[in-house]
Amino acid sequence: MIERSSPVQRAFSRARQIGPRWVDSTDLLTCLLLFLLAVLATGLPFGIAVGLLGVMVIAAVWRPQAALLAVPATIPFAPLHAVIGGASFSVLELALVSAVGSVALREVWSCLRVRSLRHSLSRAGELVSRVAFAPLALALVVVGTASLGVVADPSHVRESLREWRWVVVEPIAYYVAALWLLQRPDGWRKLLGAWIGASVLAAMVCVTQWFSGGGLMVEGVRRLTGFYPHPNAAALALERPALLALAIGLASTGRARYVWGCSSAVIGLATALTFSRGALLALLLGTAAVLWTLHHRRWLYGLFLAGFLVAFFAVVAFPERLRAGVWADGEALRLAIWKSTLAMIGDRPLTGVGLDQFLYQYAPRYIDPAAWPERFTSHPHNLFLDAWVTFGTNGIFLLTSAVWLVVKTTRQRLVWPLDFAVGISLLGGFVHGLVDRGFFTPELSLSFWLAAVILDAPRTARSAAMETGGKPCECW
Repeated sequence: MIERSSPVQRAFSRARQIGPRWVDSTDLLTCLLLFLLAVLATGLPFGIAVGLLGVMVIAAVWRPQAALLAVPATIPFAPLHAVIGGASFSVLELALVSAVGSVALREVWSCLRVRSLRHSLSRAGELVSRVAFAPLALALVVVGTASLGVVADPSHVRESLREWRWVVVEPIAYYVAALWLLQRPDGWRKLLGAWIGASVLAAMVCVTQWFSGGGLMVEGVRRLTGFYPHPNAAALALERPALLALAIGLASTGRARYVWGCSSAVIGLATALTFSRGALLALLLGTAAVLWTLHHRRWLYGLFLAGFLVAFFAVVAFPERLRAGVWADGEALRLAIWKSTLAMIGDRPLTGVGLDQFLYQYAPRYIDPAAWPERFTSHPHNLFLDAWVTFGTNGIFLLTSAVWLVVKTTRQRLVWPLDFAVGISLLGGFVHGLVDRGFFTPELSLSFWLAAVILDAPRTARSAAMETGGKPCECW
């Protein structure tokens, strides 16, 4: 029986590989920037740290493309911090600010050189009119900024300002900078390649740590934590690049299939060792979506058989882990948290409690006795409730708009291989977000806007080759 080929498969069959065919000076400079960030995270004396930071800024200004590529490579290492003097900065934030700042300085210098803003303003107007996610970005900035004025507890407005910077302003600034500067498919492929490559490295380190006896021993199992303070946070950071690499690998042919497939296997193993039930469900459903879309029906049947066997083994081998955190005092623990969240929303349905305000309202006023083991939770463990309790009804509008935009842009351009892969990774994040976090952390917010860059990038390309009327582009 001959299997049908999907548009994604046909698009990939015209390319010998998704990744770049050579390593250029931009890639080498990206590696240098990442090395400097890694050294800064080791904790250096103030003078040396400032000197290395200066070198990093100079390198970023000299080659902004390298700085943009360094940002997705820091997503798996987001919890690592560089201490400079008395201040502590996430390596993700340092990379992001350097990238956005270098692109902004480049454009300012261009305007000063020609002594005119006309070209930049014209290009900005064209960019806004062509990309699909620009209205969503603008709406999120407006809603997020307005929410600072109506926080439930003004004594914790500093925490709200920090989250506003981390999950609203900086990721959207990166989205704009990447679309502004990267105009060729090589740049878009390298963005995802940097994310997946760094995730493979992080996964290898985490798995090595786990086999060496590291991790967090709870509920009868030793759970992988890696660079994150909690196994669930590690799972949330790893599952999206795992599905991204899987989708690219299964839709590719030849040597590229094995490269991306092995990358997905390594990241997927690290994700599985977190023993996060939400992540395992996301990996299962995301893989099923890939196999269904690519018409690998036999593999799909094998997947469900393997999933059943793994679930049976987990029930027998790790009963405490499967039972823990699900039931408490005769009531589902997650349901108890959701019920408390709905009570919180009932008191402030229109405005919500504000960014990073959940913990300060939940523990003193709304906690259910059945959820006492989770009394220090800082989010409602559901993407929709998180958006609603944070931004009020505006949050639901933003979230449904984001889902609609992702589905629309992915369905319109399934002939674009990276669009398909990005859609699958977001599907996994959405599934896991129904029982955990989905957006309101720096790495999850940035991964969403990185996906938006890939989905919007063909609309901003200067090359006439990108205007193909829905046909696969030769550059793939």
